[in-house]
Amino acid sequence: MLRLKNIRTLDGSILPDIDVDDGKDSSAERDMGELTAVPGYFDSHIHGSFGLDVSDGNAADVVKMAQKLPSLGVSDFLPTLMTLDEDKILKAAEAVSEARESLKASDGAYAKIAGLRLEGPCLSPLKAGVQDPGSLVSADRLKEIITGLESGFPGLVKMIDVAPEIDGVIDLVREYDDRYVFSLAHSDCDYGKAFEFFEAGGKCLTHALNAVKPCLKREPGPLGAAFDHEDSYIEVICDGHHVDKTVLRMLFKLFDGRIAVISDAMRAAGMPDGTYDLGGTPVESRGGRTYFGPSGNLAGSVTDLSQESERLLSYGISKKQIFRALTDTPKERLNVEKCGIFEDGKPDLNFVDDHLRLMCVISRGRLVTTGIML
Repeated sequence: MLRLKNIRTLDGSILPDIDVDDGKDSSAERDMGELTAVPGYFDSHIHGSFGLDVSDGNAADVVKMAQKLPSLGVSDFLPTLMTLDEDKILKAAEAVSEARESLKASDGAYAKIAGLRLEGPCLSPLKAGVQDPGSLVSADRLKEIITGLESGFPGLVKMIDVAPEIDGVIDLVREYDDRYVFSLAHSDCDYGKAFEFFEAGGKCLTHALNAVKPCLKREPGPLGAAFDHEDSYIEVICDGHHVDKTVLRMLFKLFDGRIAVISDAMRAAGMPDGTYDLGGTPVESRGGRTYFGPSGNLAGSVTDLSQESERLLSYGISKKQIFRALTDTPKERLNVEKCGIFEDGKPDLNFVDDHLRLMCVISRGRLVTTGIML
């Protein structure tokens, strides 16, 4: 058992001492005063990491992923599917549901599964990107898929990414906006249709400025619609590849309190450079960036929230804004309890240095560290 003392938070307050399980029989103390304690991060858009992918539909792999994510500072995550055929969606949902129950019975460290996110399959073929165009469906077909998921796994699905211009999508959002968080994604819609989506109950813009129309001086597009609809949120991949650092500074000012940092990571994250499968498409990971197709387009990321926090600080974003975007805002968007250090009576917190480097993690009351700090 290890007692952590002099635990300082971002606002300068000092927390009571915390006892954590360090896997040792002897009692020891550690002064944490030179570091800052923050809640564990919430990754609300992540397909995979460590060579694993949620879309494979393997419960054991989802469990492994959940057990590895605390090493990156992640305490909660929303496993995210690619656009898949219905049978594969149901298989993956079963795997996530099984993994969540298995983890609940575990006494070890793990990132909690907040539910399931569907990125598709009701998206625009014009903006599908790496998503499988052959698995795209109509709004009516999506409704049937949702019904099947609710029948088999009630309450599991939390977020659904859709393209508002597809016939019937706006009506679907109006019908289910009290049950799911709908996010605008992989869409060729203009400002007007995007604003209609938000008015109908849509809540978010997926990986802002990627796989949607751009924000131009006379056509502000989905980003402009999200800005004008003050109840909406945007999520951003802050790896330095998907969005330029100057634009990130602009977004954090324009959407202060309404921006969620996501990884959108694929199975290549945390792995050596090479070619990896993403939703049935070979994607190359090289030098911290993804490439697919003859033009070498981006396809998700190979970063994590801890790395993104360091980059955001180096770009000039304030620590307060960064940590809100990593913790409270993603949960607020899902209308769940905001991040705290204690959940289920067990501490979940990260210790970072002045550069926001992750130095030590406490996951569900257990010490998780790479040896940098302790």
